[in-house]
Amino acid sequence: MGYTHYFPGLRATVEVLADAGKILDASAVTICGPNGQGLPVMNETTGIRLNGFEAAGESYETFHLRGTDPARYPDMNDFCETENKPYDQVVTAILIAAAVRAFDFKTGVVKSDGRWDNWAAGRQLYEQAVRLLTDQEKLALELDLERMRPDPFQD
Repeated sequence: MGYTHYFPGLRATVEVLADAGKILDASAVTICGPNGQGLPVMNETTGIRLNGFEAAGESYETFHLRGTDPARYPDMNDFCETENKPYDQVVTAILIAAAVRAFDFKTGVVKSDGRWDNWAAGRQLYEQAVRLLTDQEKLALELDLERMRPDPFQD
């Protein structure tokens, strides 16, 4: 297993889709659709499906943040191994958007094999495209990513 992000319970809501559009517009990384070809898929039912540019050797595993469609295999789409390819910064920025939007509802969490420092490019992209994170949001994300915060579903 390589460099992987985990996001059980997070979904591509209308707000997350809007944030993701801003993130893609602000990114200097070439983002493609699944398998590193075509255009990214972004809609409320399917959710978000994207990858790096395969022809440039920048793709790895397709990132899929589910939408409203029920999953055929519920646990299969709650993680993405990016191998720290350039599209990782877009993936982490979108995961920040989804996690921040889910904080109040405790509907999902984001974890990673990386540390909060490894998310610096994604954090910068999120803040450039969407808005600045509050200190409280940064701390909550860091604690979740590094698996130091108690499970929010076990209150």
